[in-house]
Amino acid sequence: MWLSFYSNFEKYGKTQSYIFMTLLKPYLISIKSLLFFLFDSIVLWGSQPPQHNKLKLVLLIRQDAIGDFVIWLDTAKEYRKLYPPEKYKIVLVGNDAWYSLAKLLPYWDDVLPVNIKQFKTFSFYRKKLLRQVRNLGAQITVQSAFSREFYLADSLVRASNALCKICSTGDMRHLNWLKKKLADSWHTELIPALGQPMTELERNAEFFQQLSRKSHQVDYPKLNLPKNVSSITWKNREYYVLFPGASTTLRRWPVEFFAGIANRIFDKTGLTGVLDGLPNEKYLAKSIQDLSKAPLEWAGTKLSELPELLKNANFLVSCETSAVYIAAAVGTPVVCILGGTDFGRFLPYPELAGKELVLRTVSYPMSCFSCHAKCVYPLKKGAPPPCITNVSIDAVWKEVEKIIEAKVN
Repeated sequence: MWLSFYSNFEKYGKTQSYIFMTLLKPYLISIKSLLFFLFDSIVLWGSQPPQHNKLKLVLLIRQDAIGDFVIWLDTAKEYRKLYPPEKYKIVLVGNDAWYSLAKLLPYWDDVLPVNIKQFKTFSFYRKKLLRQVRNLGAQITVQSAFSREFYLADSLVRASNALCKICSTGDMRHLNWLKKKLADSWHTELIPALGQPMTELERNAEFFQQLSRKSHQVDYPKLNLPKNVSSITWKNREYYVLFPGASTTLRRWPVEFFAGIANRIFDKTGLTGVLDGLPNEKYLAKSIQDLSKAPLEWAGTKLSELPELLKNANFLVSCETSAVYIAAAVGTPVVCILGGTDFGRFLPYPELAGKELVLRTVSYPMSCFSCHAKCVYPLKKGAPPPCITNVSIDAVWKEVEKIIEAKVN
């Protein structure tokens, strides 16, 4: 009896604690926002006068993930035309996760990498970077992301102190009323965004068209790197790529399913499979190798080497991760296992008239799609959600087989 009473009392205590923290959370977020505002104000108040530039300096600020960056390339290339090199110098202030790719592209003159994790702290790193951005002496600052972040891109816009600071009105995904009120005041122009659902490709085009006052024909992004930066030669090999990792387990297809697909590909084609991902995802590859009879090797490429691996592959089978966007951008056929987390925003890509779509998605439709990573189902730690586990090997194989047969024909 006492054991039952204690167990029920413990459950009651946890429930009450959860309710209390849920009610308290908005106030804690507002306090944190004000503390960052004060910290940045002190840092910027003590900064040195900005440098003098021969050309007008334009800052492009993007702090989102690798896949978002690749999607943005469709409109990113247009900024060089909008701000020609004889009059303007463009500096991209970007996430250091994709710095190794960005620095190889010709759309800007320089890239300033930002360590997101360090920058979102009260630290010497944040202080140094804010002052570095202020010292650049920008005349124009453009933040084009639809989902703005107060502690990141909005704060960097403020630090730039440019005469012209432009951003999208955006959504409230990462903002509350206080963050939005403060951040909006740091911009001189807020470009309106339509309230209707749009893909990220279309959203980027919407922003650029209003900024430039020119029409822009939406296209699938292309990644044209100026040179081969890979230490391994993939050009004369016949292989396909499996990418089992993802930034969150909410997007991760089970390893036994990948093993099943590898077996079917081998039975059909005899091809060797190349497994790739981050170093901390190598254990996923090892599990697939152990479960599959197919010949599979681990690549372990760096981000700067990944486009070369994918460009020369017959096709890619992957969870929704950066490899999907990069492979499509270099023209390699892709089969992506797509869950419902942000279904319709980033993927599937929209059908564009007269354009070849090499990126195929396979999903299991559910009423809870677009949950924004807040799964409504109880999940064990590290377990993928039903919208991923219900995507069958047969469904993925159907799309893979189409690619194989198209290549043969």
